[in-house]
Amino acid sequence: MIAGDRDGAEAVYFKQADVHRIIQQAREPYKTMFTLAAVTGLRAGELLGLTVADLDFDRMTVCPRKQADDRTRVLRDLKTKKSRTPIPITEETAAILRSYLKSQWKENPEGLLFPNRLGRPRKRVNVVKFGLRPILKKLGLPTRKAGMHAFRHGLGTALANAGVSPAIVQRTLRHTDIKTTLRFYVHADAETQRAALANIQPLQK
Repeated sequence: MIAGDRDGAEAVYFKQADVHRIIQQAREPYKTMFTLAAVTGLRAGELLGLTVADLDFDRMTVCPRKQADDRTRVLRDLKTKKSRTPIPITEETAAILRSYLKSQWKENPEGLLFPNRLGRPRKRVNVVKFGLRPILKKLGLPTRKAGMHAFRHGLGTALANAGVSPAIVQRTLRHTDIKTTLRFYVHADAETQRAALANIQPLQK
């Protein structure tokens, strides 16, 4: 887990190796929740506001339509129109979601994908407190400022490190301005930088 920099403030993100370890340790519904956060880059409010109707297994996409308000526990409009862009998912992710719906999901009035025990939207602070932070402590990973957004930052960084074009990273994270993607969501990974430098051969005299 690494901290980047956003106007002098730390922006924590999870490296892919740590994402796998976190998901392996998580119990449901957190296991599926963290998996979806890691592979789609959904914001916490969007993730907790997802309904079953937002999953399109025919088109293999997830299309958030609302976000959960942490204060009022109600669903409200998304941050921007760009936020409604459908997010492609892989067959593997679709299989995980189908399995979750079959064995773990419980019907609730709004059809929420990850409702709390009362059938209402979960609070992100509780997801972090009861679902994420205990796992980070168990794995010996830093917990300071580590929240659900660290999965989103991690995805952007992983895509960039894999050589994906900035335009695709922007579309995946659904940013209106690509400057936001490049400035705040693609962090410099020292190991990736070191590997890149190792591939550059010095000029021979």
